[in-house]
Amino acid sequence: MAKAQKPSLGVDLGGTKIAAGLCQEGEILKKVIFPTHAAAGFDGVISVILGAVEKVLEGRDHKDIIGLGIGSAGQVNAETGEVIYAPNLKWQNAPLGSALSKALKLKVKVLNDVRAATVAEHKFGNGKGLDNFANIFIGTGVGSGFVVNGRLVNGATNSAGEVGHICMDPDGPLCGCGNKGCLEAYASGTGMENYVKAELKKGRKSIIKDLAESKFENVRGPLIGKAADQGDELAIAAIERVGYYLGIAAANIHTMINPEVILLGGGMMALKKYFMPTLLQTMKIHILPVADHGRELVREAKFENDAVLLGGSAIFA
Repeated sequence: MAKAQKPSLGVDLGGTKIAAGLCQEGEILKKVIFPTHAAAGFDGVISVILGAVEKVLEGRDHKDIIGLGIGSAGQVNAETGEVIYAPNLKWQNAPLGSALSKALKLKVKVLNDVRAATVAEHKFGNGKGLDNFANIFIGTGVGSGFVVNGRLVNGATNSAGEVGHICMDPDGPLCGCGNKGCLEAYASGTGMENYVKAELKKGRKSIIKDLAESKFENVRGPLIGKAADQGDELAIAAIERVGYYLGIAAANIHTMINPEVILLGGGMMALKKYFMPTLLQTMKIHILPVADHGRELVREAKFENDAVLLGGSAIFA
């Protein structure tokens, strides 16, 4: 009988909250969530992480833990454990891995958050057993991770898989990165909301205006989904537009990398019944025929809220 592996720690470090968990073989044994307190600076956030870890480890010896894996928002150097740039945390070249390793006397690894979620899917989720797949997270933005020939791809400058910033139209809407026409400007929750606001400003009729009480700041994804459920044409068109651009991106990914499947996750999946048909139809039109292997080309990711935390812990699994 195989001996059970020792548990590991996973941390999901976001701009507003930090989730820490004690995990073993893909299961969360204990989990805590704390506010990030990003305004307190690097040292303040480190203190929150240390407090969260100690809370999770109550009654356990650090020697029983294999290591700590962190999924952090922003650009990460996985080799050094540095967070190169994280606008939500206001960090640049922050020595996250070394600071935590020194304080906890544990091995610490740091990954970008979506890549950490990709590790979770690869080891325990809907990417298990696959050597080639893409994991796309569609929420406020669009992030992704790629597994090629069984290995997570980081790239020469740790920016591989930034599918949210592939250019769909050089003259398209402005993206948060500063460029125009990025996939994220079309297919993210933010992109969808911006499209709806622009259409309302043009005078397009929609119940969204009433639901939002004529306040543009209230035009958010869940409200657009509510309007779609009531048959609102603008809401349905806006969500289907997300599917159209995701479909083009999916076709390009299948054509260029030839993965077995593309996994989709993130908050926008709450609206999948409206955008998935358009996504699949558009992908089928634009995919290189030889890349269409006749099997399921797009599938929903297994993990939702705990993907990054599980992925952090899975680095050591």
